[in-house]
This record gives sequence, structure tokens and C-alpha cells, in this order.
Amino acid sequence: MRVPGRFEDHKCTFVTWPCSTDLEIDKFTKEIISFVKKLSNYEKVIIISDPSNYINAKESCENFATVFSIPTDWSWIRDNGPIFIINDMKEIEAIHFNFNAWGEKYTPCVSVKEMPRLLLEKLKIKRHFSNLILEGGGVTFDGIGTMVTTEQMLLNKNRNPNFDKKDVENEVRKLLGIEKIIWLKKGLYEDKSTDGHVDCVAEYLAPGKILIQTIYEKNNPNYELLKENLKIIQNETDASGNKLDIIEMPYLPYFAKKYKNKKYVSPYTNYYIANGVVMVPEVDKFMDEKAYKIIEQIYPNRDIIPTKSYYQAIGGGGPGCITQQLPKIQNAEI
Repeated sequence: MRVPGRFEDHKCTFVTWPCSTDLEIDKFTKEIISFVKKLSNYEKVIIISDPSNYINAKESCENFATVFSIPTDWSWIRDNGPIFIINDMKEIEAIHFNFNAWGEKYTPCVSVKEMPRLLLEKLKIKRHFSNLILEGGGVTFDGIGTMVTTEQMLLNKNRNPNFDKKDVENEVRKLLGIEKIIWLKKGLYEDKSTDGHVDCVAEYLAPGKILIQTIYEKNNPNYELLKENLKIIQNETDASGNKLDIIEMPYLPYFAKKYKNKKYVSPYTNYYIANGVVMVPEVDKFMDEKAYKIIEQIYPNRDIIPTKSYYQAIGGGGPGCITQQLPKIQNAEI
């Protein structure tokens, strides 16, 4: 079995309609609608909406997306949705990891726990449940047996107090077919809400090739921790025993507009790659241009589409967090 890389072909993308738990919900919803509309030009999009919001979601998006009515009290499907795997028969199955609202920081966290089960039943995809709390934004996969994560998140006692490092590794190997885990120490300094998710600092581009967040400004609190992450990656090998081809993303953009007197960051590593397109945060014109050129060089055959992400950022996420892909395998019914 294996976990396909995010960069592989998709059958569709899932996006959760904003819930009452989201900050600035009306403005956040506008960002989501705009994002889904752009993405729908490249692949099928399925919106998962709590029944209380179903009519609104359907009326807003039915011309360019399919809407499923499934109870949930959180958006951010990357973290609380299923992780899809390909079994040895080349069929799609899914892992339903436990979820506790990012270390029990937020409430409610009730219907979202069952959302993956209900979604997979609707899709007729075999489900495997695990008590391990593992959020999709906290891991990135190369598609052939290597996973990168952070100790700050996956070994945090607010997630898995009864799992030590060996327990976590055994569970991940058993459920996801992972042969090698590369452990970074921390995520971004600002990423308090998720305890350092890896999608803000690293993303696999292809087997053996990874994008790593770095930064020029030595006075930025992220400078030393990103330097440490880079050093770890430089000294590691993947599941095949090969050194990694590393591309640095030295631009870390902050929105000029503050929210409640706080500046928010929206890293370019938290883009979303889909069929023929890369949806990249639109943050700072000067940095955007430079970052987009790097991504264009990585993906010369895909369109690079800027997407508004301010209200995603104040909620603790970005384009990679609001999405979850279904790999392009025929046994999934959509």
C-alpha cells in the first residue's frame, strides 16, 4: 500500500463549507467560493456542508461544484478528513484518524469526528479507523514510502499522550505503508493553533524532491528553526536511501493588514496542487512575484493561480488546509 503524493493526478477535491466555528465566516465564505470556482476549471470539486448550511452552499456553488450534506462542525478538511491510500490491489481505501480539534484547543468537536465515516460510506470506500490523532496538514508524502512531519505536532502530548515516538511510527507504517519518517523539529513560530504543521514549512514536489521554507531575515523568529529544518533535510535520505533534491522557498509573506492588532503569515508552501494547476496564496505583491517564479519553475506545465487567503490565514490555514484530494483511481464512486 502507499499514500499518493498530493502532486499526483486527482479524481476530485473535497472542500468543507465554512462552519459556525470559523472566524469572520462571511468573508471566509467568500474566499472559499472564489477558490472553488477557480479550482473547478481544472478538476471536479465536492463541497461538504453541514445540513444547516446546505441550501446556502448549494445555491452559491451548484453551477461549478457538487455539494454533499454531511454533519460537521469544522472546516479545514485537510486536518479532519480521511487520508486516502492505494492498496496492493490498486484500489482506493482510506484511513480515518482520530481528531481532537488541534489538541483540544477548540470546541465543539463532535460531528466532525464522524464526518470521515459518513463521507466514505457515501463514496463506498473502505475505511480503517485509528485512535492516533494525525492531521493531514501535519504530514507530507512522497508517494513511494516517505513521510515528513514535525515532532512539535505529531509527538505533542495534547494529541497522543499514550503514544511514544515508536508507537506513532509503528501505527503510521501499518496504516499508511510508510517505510521512512523524516522528523523535523518544529513548524512556523506563528503556527500556535496547529502546533507546527509541516505544510507551512515543507511540501513534497515529487518523489525525492521537496520544497523547504527558509528565510533571509535573521531577525525573524523563524530564522533559526527554519535553518534547523533545512539542515535536517539536507542530512536525511528517503525510503529508497537517496538524498533529497531540495528547493528552498526563501520568501515568507505576511499580510500588511492586521487582524486584532496581529500580523498573519500565509506561507507559499501551503499551496494546493491539482490537475493542471497550482493554487498559491496571494499575500504580498513583491514577494508573490518572486515566489510564483519559483513555483513556475517547479511546475512548468501547470497554471499558477493566485488565490485570496487572508481569512484562511487568520483562521490558521491556507489553500492546502481547506482541501483534500481523492487520488485518480477507478473504484471511488463520485
